Amino acid sequence: MTSLRRSALLWMTALLAVVGALAFAIAYEMARREAADFLDGQLRQVALNAGEGLAEIAVPTAKLDPEDEFVINIWNAAGESVRKPANGIELPRQVNLGFSSIVADGEEWRVYLASDGRRTVQAAQRMSVRDEMAESAAIQAGVPVLGAIPLAWLVIGWALNRVLGGLSGLAQNIAARATDCRDPISVSGVPMEVLPLVEAMNSLAVRLQEAVVQQQRFVSDAAHELRTPLAALQVQIDNLQATAKAEQAEPMLEIRAGIRRASMLLDQLLRMARLEEPTDDAATEAIDLTELVTQCVANFVYLASSKGVDLGMSRRDSASISGSSSQLRMLFGNLIDNAIRYTPAGGVVDVSVLRVDRSTVVEIADTGCGIAAEHFPRLFDRFFRAAPPNIEGSGLGLAIAGAVAKRHDLRIALENRADSSGVRVRVSTMEADHADLICS
Repeated sequence: MTSLRRSALLWMTALLAVVGALAFAIAYEMARREAADFLDGQLRQVALNAGEGLAEIAVPTAKLDPEDEFVINIWNAAGESVRKPANGIELPRQVNLGFSSIVADGEEWRVYLASDGRRTVQAAQRMSVRDEMAESAAIQAGVPVLGAIPLAWLVIGWALNRVLGGLSGLAQNIAARATDCRDPISVSGVPMEVLPLVEAMNSLAVRLQEAVVQQQRFVSDAAHELRTPLAALQVQIDNLQATAKAEQAEPMLEIRAGIRRASMLLDQLLRMARLEEPTDDAATEAIDLTELVTQCVANFVYLASSKGVDLGMSRRDSASISGSSSQLRMLFGNLIDNAIRYTPAGGVVDVSVLRVDRSTVVEIADTGCGIAAEHFPRLFDRFFRAAPPNIEGSGLGLAIAGAVAKRHDLRIALENRADSSGVRVRVSTMEADHADLICS
């Protein structure tokens, strides 16, 4: 198993060794050349100034930097000049023996004066030569380091990519996992420093799965257990209504409506619990989508007629799909039911099955109250209702429709109609265009 610490130390040690060796080699070569040029110039100056000195014509091919010239004066015991500089530069004779610094003709000079009583020799050199050497030495030391910095960036980046490559694969593995996946995260190739984190995530995923299963089982069991007493209440209300007095008729109707709403809620909860169970691929079948949608519309004709809503199909292109017919009936039934609920008397609900390029689209358009913009992000949340308070509903219809769509790789897109006369819902096998909300 790899170790981030050991790998990082190895790579950084190798990097520093390579960069250090490269910087040393560059600095050494630059210093060697600079020293060679400087010493060559010194040798030339010694040769030109040896004894009485040689004329410049004696070395016509040599390159001479005027700033590198020595200024040498020699005096005898009487103070008479024995030798003057060939370049004609006159510097005042110093009083104190040894080194000193002077300024002459606007330039700084470093002077050395030696005397044995019979002869006095004064040699001088410009301070600018020394400054130039110091600057050159600094550049020679700094340039290799500066040049090594971008190289170090590249090498460090490459080394980190190698070291952290396992983490990238781990992140992609986690991102690609489905919410209902129960397999543990693979620890193959995971650095040992990250292994405790992965094991903790696997343990957390197991606990979350157990909590979800318990919640689903509770919802399913509770819904099943409550159906029996609700059915019994319904029978008792029917019996009481037969012998109820006139003043008891309205309370009886309210109780019946409450029992009906509770029964509908339990039915929706049971449907949601079934949809959260693992998918059975063997239950899929080839379905005539156009015929299925037509049957769904037919099932709601009576409800629409009782509300005074004109429900019909405006287009029926031939289309088919693979999946569960019962779940797809649940999907389109909930959408049609919502459209009828939110459309006032005298309104229209049009259902269409369209073939658009390679996509199949089932469109349900109503002339209802529409959806407020701030409600779109939460439309598929459980128990969230964007409808006015006077419209009945459990808040589970779109949540169930979204779960069915996800199982069948469908997209549900909702948008307010351009003329603000209601809502258009599109269920498609490919991503719908111009959708305010997409559940996928």
